[in-house]
Amino acid sequence: MKAKFINKITFFIAFTMTAALLMQAGCKGTDAPVFISPDGDVMVGLNEPDVDDELAEEAWQKRFIFHVGPVDLPAGAEMEEGPLAMRFQSDEDIWVTAFEPKVVDAAGSELPSGLLRQAIVSNLHEENSMCGNSGAGNPAFIATALLTKVELPQGYGYPVLSTDPLEISVVLENPTEQSYSGVYFEITLVARPMNEFSSLSDVKPMLVEFEPCGHETVDIEPGAFAERTVSYRMDSPSRVIMVSGALSDFGASIELSTGGGVVPFWRSEATLDESHKLLELSDNPFVDLKTEIAEGDEVTLGATFDNASDSWLKSATASAMMYVNPSE
Repeated sequence: MKAKFINKITFFIAFTMTAALLMQAGCKGTDAPVFISPDGDVMVGLNEPDVDDELAEEAWQKRFIFHVGPVDLPAGAEMEEGPLAMRFQSDEDIWVTAFEPKVVDAAGSELPSGLLRQAIVSNLHEENSMCGNSGAGNPAFIATALLTKVELPQGYGYPVLSTDPLEISVVLENPTEQSYSGVYFEITLVARPMNEFSSLSDVKPMLVEFEPCGHETVDIEPGAFAERTVSYRMDSPSRVIMVSGALSDFGASIELSTGGGVVPFWRSEATLDESHKLLELSDNPFVDLKTEIAEGDEVTLGATFDNASDSWLKSATASAMMYVNPSE
């Protein structure tokens, strides 16, 4: 059974016409979240955002909250069409210091994380160094069913200018036996204004994956314990600040190495349940702050999958978002 959009045409027009309203409500420093109703109405303040208390006490902090949806997901549904997409911009230059993903309903209540397959936030003014001149932008944040929160180490931030168009691309599904209606993907960007009082070291996001131009998945044959690797040559020197990994069900491990090193500088082991559903990744996210990558060095992504079934494992994924500090 396939999932269908709610009021598909109206929904698309609503997002197009209300983009400016959403940005006005969501990017003016308000603490209230923003929702777009199926009729295109902008609703503010339906729930309080779940933000770390320590961060909330910082006077400089702003929270930019966006929602993509709604979508009806019948039991067992897969998305029939392409990803949901929405573009937005900040109304000021900011340093993004944290990223928090959720899956919620129209009342702001959290829904099962398994309804999210993958979400990617890209900066369309940046080139993806893993993909050449694709024109598709550079992925800056990624989320899967683990809903991993990313908080950059103190003193670091991802610079986003008011002229930078950002795009959220979301794939939702419903592997459960319960149907859900009015499903939204929510992201919170925790940021501080970029001014003379904020002096942060910038990070550059680099999404290392098997097929970086189309974010394609891999298939694993029945009953196989399979290893997949891919390498990319770095075009400039940098230092690894942080890594946030993503792995699908039946995944066993994921790692990053550089310079032909035998020992990876980051490795994460998967915790699976009895049905091989991914429950947790160890050391994820991982704060590094010491791994140096020279110009011309190769960065290698390695992942293992344990397909303990008699069927093909379709759409297996593994990726690692590296946040690096370019060397002078």
